[in-house]
This record gives sequence, C-alpha cells and structure tokens, in this order.
Amino acid sequence: MKAFRKQIRMGKFAMPLWSLALAGAAVVAAAGQAVGPVLSGSVSGTAGLTVEQSVLLSTNASDHSITGHVGDDSLIVVNDEGTSFTAAIELHVGDFPVINLDLRNVSDADANAILELAAPAGVDIEVDEASGNLGEAQVSSNAWLLFVDKDNTDSLSITVSPKDDLKPGFYTISGRVVQVTG
Repeated sequence: MKAFRKQIRMGKFAMPLWSLALAGAAVVAAAGQAVGPVLSGSVSGTAGLTVEQSVLLSTNASDHSITGHVGDDSLIVVNDEGTSFTAAIELHVGDFPVINLDLRNVSDADANAILELAAPAGVDIEVDEASGNLGEAQVSSNAWLLFVDKDNTDSLSITVSPKDDLKPGFYTISGRVVQVTG
C-alpha cells in the first residue's frame, strides 16, 4: 500500500507512482496494436512499365534536311527518343520546301506507325516516301499510316506548300511517330 502512495517528483510536480505505471502500460499496449497490422498486412500498388516503340526518327542531325528551300533560315530538331520532331522554316508564297526525315525500324519484325503532323493555318503539307521500302497512306488531314520493313532505314519527304494569302514569316511544323500495335 505504501507503493501506491509513493510519489515521483519531476521538478515542481509530483505524481503518484501508480499513475505513471498505468500510463506506461497504456503506451506499451497501444504500440503493440500499431505494430500488429503492419507486420501482418500486405503490399499493394502499381509499378510503371515503359514499352519503347521500334519505329523511330533518326536522332542524328545529319540524317535530316530541308531541301528546295529558297528562304534564309530553317532548322529541324528531333527529340532524344526519336519519336517527334519540329521543323522551323522561313516561308514566303511560292516556296515549296521539302522536309527530309530518316525513319528506322529497329526491330526484327515489320511494323506500322502513324505519323501525325501539325502545321499552321495557311500551310498545306503532303507526305511521300523518298525511298522504295516505305509504304504510306493518308488516313486523315494530318495523319499518315506508315508501313516500315524490319531492320530498315527509310526516308520520308514532307512537302510544305504555303497558300497564296500566307504572310512571309517564320513557321513551325511539328510531328510525331506513334507505333501501331497489333
């Protein structure tokens, strides 16, 4: 009984020993309950999966060009993955520049891809194969289906035609290649 009356001093405060023991037991019991579900639980979630496409634009800058261009400035930039490009061209009415792109199939099977192009208003674009191995067909006003043989490098020619009311200036044409599966 004397133990229940014994007090513990903490600075100016005094507390009965039994209340401190009771609080300690409650903390231990609660800690055990918190650990139980963690140890007996399960792991769930998702992991990212990246599938790379095999139909790519060459990332070598010397594999791309703009020909038949009478303007002063032009530039083609391809992203690091080889899936999209941007061509910047100074255009005037009467110019008919051709953007030449090398397209590769780096797999061991024939592949299909969609070429999507974005051109500013006042500019028409036409896509043709520059080499005999690539098949292409226009599926909408800004998309072409490409048939690329395995282990092959083919060339695409994109002819840019400014309309008669186009103001002279600097214009960008961008595109991306999306492989079609199945």
